[in-house]
Amino acid sequence: GRVALLILSISLPAVEGRASAQTLADRNEVVAGAEARVISLERLQNARRLRQLSIPFGFVLALGRVRLDLGSAFASTELVRVDSTSHSVDHLTDTQVRGAYVFGRDAVVATLALNLPTGPRRASALDYAVLGAVSPNFLAFPIATYASGFSATGGIAGAIPAGNWSFGLAGSVRVSSRFEPYEDAFGPLVYKPGIEGRIRGGADGLVGAAKLSAGLTYSTFGDDQFGTSGALRGQYQPGPRWLAEAALQAPLGASTLGLSLWNFRRTAGDTTGASARNKENLTAGEVSLTVPLGRMLSFEPAISGRVSKPQSGRAQMLGVGGALQIHLGQRFTFLPSARYDTGWVEDGLGSRTHFHGGYGSAFLRMGF
Repeated sequence: GRVALLILSISLPAVEGRASAQTLADRNEVVAGAEARVISLERLQNARRLRQLSIPFGFVLALGRVRLDLGSAFASTELVRVDSTSHSVDHLTDTQVRGAYVFGRDAVVATLALNLPTGPRRASALDYAVLGAVSPNFLAFPIATYASGFSATGGIAGAIPAGNWSFGLAGSVRVSSRFEPYEDAFGPLVYKPGIEGRIRGGADGLVGAAKLSAGLTYSTFGDDQFGTSGALRGQYQPGPRWLAEAALQAPLGASTLGLSLWNFRRTAGDTTGASARNKENLTAGEVSLTVPLGRMLSFEPAISGRVSKPQSGRAQMLGVGGALQIHLGQRFTFLPSARYDTGWVEDGLGSRTHFHGGYGSAFLRMGF
């Protein structure tokens, strides 16, 4: 029945920052830490380096059949131009609060999630240029979106066991209020997202001594409305989206081999009858090995990669890194990690920009 928790956590909007629970925890936890990502770009006219430091924090409370969690982050993002001038955006991001109720023995889980608008609103044109630079999913910045306004999401998930396997189905609906993401010379831009619906199927089970899990998510959206000076005059129809995922964990001697693969596909949106030309297909995978180095310590080297095929152009990225899991007694776990990335982005005319950079994080998790 635990698959119900897995499919629910992914079918609902992900809580920003690793500090918040992505699945429903069985115990109380507090998590805090820091993440840093830097990307240096070559032969790009308007940007030489992107840097982001985020400090996520959150907690999880397990109260019998009720689970409560909250997560947010403070983020500082800087864009350095070719002429060495720079601009940074430093602000708290939106806060996510989620409550869940578990029926029976994890057979059915109902959830209500709220996105609270603690992030910036009416960002300046300079701020919005920085925020837009780190927003592409391909670049994998810890905080891709600072703010999206107030929203409420209700979801329900159910699972049934079948031998060594469990199969589940989850659905959710999100309703959002209008908000003002940025302001230019014509006044603030007003945006009202349409209703979002998601449905997800998932399965997990044993294949010999290995554990396999897989899922497929479909998202559909109502029409978004936008305008300036408080009036909604334009209309945008987002394209539907699909997310397919698979993961395998297999024992390899005293170690554990991990394989994961996912593919995100979005069709092009439509603005007043014209294609927005924002179709996207992003595939990512990772191979890791968890090696125990003692009763309180394990090391996890990993190789990861991403391939992006948007409406125009293409991109690739390869990452090599590792993580440690250090148990500091029964309540505390320290989780440092680091990764080096290299890759390139090519536009529709075949002009290629190479980049390199890195990612580092350190988290402290306390259970009580």
